[in-house]
Amino acid sequence: MDNIFGAGGGGGGGNGGGGPLQFFASLPPVTRIWLGSTIVITACANLDLVKWNDLDFGRWDDVMGRGRSGRVEAWRLITCFLCVGKFGFHTIIGLHLMTQISTRYEKMGPICTRRIYINPAAATPAAAGHPNPNNNTPRGQQHHNNNSPYYTRGESSDYVFTLLFGMIGILLSNILLLPKLPTSITHNRFHTFFNRHLTFYVVYIWSKQHPNARVNLFGMPLAAAYLPLAYLVIGYALNNGEVIPVDLLHGMFVGHIYFYLACIVPKVLGGRRAVVSTPVMLVDLCHWLEGRGLAGDGGGGDEGNDGPALVDVDGVIGG
Repeated sequence: MDNIFGAGGGGGGGNGGGGPLQFFASLPPVTRIWLGSTIVITACANLDLVKWNDLDFGRWDDVMGRGRSGRVEAWRLITCFLCVGKFGFHTIIGLHLMTQISTRYEKMGPICTRRIYINPAAATPAAAGHPNPNNNTPRGQQHHNNNSPYYTRGESSDYVFTLLFGMIGILLSNILLLPKLPTSITHNRFHTFFNRHLTFYVVYIWSKQHPNARVNLFGMPLAAAYLPLAYLVIGYALNNGEVIPVDLLHGMFVGHIYFYLACIVPKVLGGRRAVVSTPVMLVDLCHWLEGRGLAGDGGGGDEGNDGPALVDVDGVIGG
């Protein structure tokens, strides 16, 4: 099947002289789809092609068909993450930050949560007590870390799963946790759009995955480990020290949960158990869209592909 996702990610950090379309085409696939859908939904709302209150997530009743319209509006679960805001400088900065950090995370290799599934029919002769002179170890055993239940390199399906985990976690905590926080923190301000939450969810995960990476925040060089804290300080300062940037904290909180479950818990449990894992159906779907083999072929889809190349994407991150 043809590669529906497209090649994407051509070169290092983008195509500097090819214009907007070539820059967009150079983005890695998940980032390209996320940015493209965000631009479309945000533009439709700003041009009054759709109403803002038809895209937000304020109540479960609206989603489940118990709202004023009386119909199921499941699209709200997605569109609430795809609206950056009204056209303006903040919208441009939000899109820029989302694109920069998503590209950086995807090109440097997402955290891999694909479980190691070995096809029993492809078991090695050595496993059955026979020598293996040809070293014909199945792909599923070649491309993983023996101290981890996951493969070594992340790919598009892992990033899609990361985003889905974040979206579900943000929505659930927005309903179950945030209303219980004191008003001194929330100031009775509750969000109905969550693009910034999801962006800083990815910011936090990337900073934990690559703590020693060097970044420039508005021209100030610092290690990636301090990037979330720097954004919190900037957000607090922009609010004149009166309002804590709850949207940033919310996304980082969910990001911490994901990183803990995906990276810390497997080590604590001895490296052979996984609490979260990318569903095989999602892996197969992404491989089908990319024109690759299925995950159930004994190789987890790693045959002939060691995952995304680690590239140098250092540059200025704004937001």
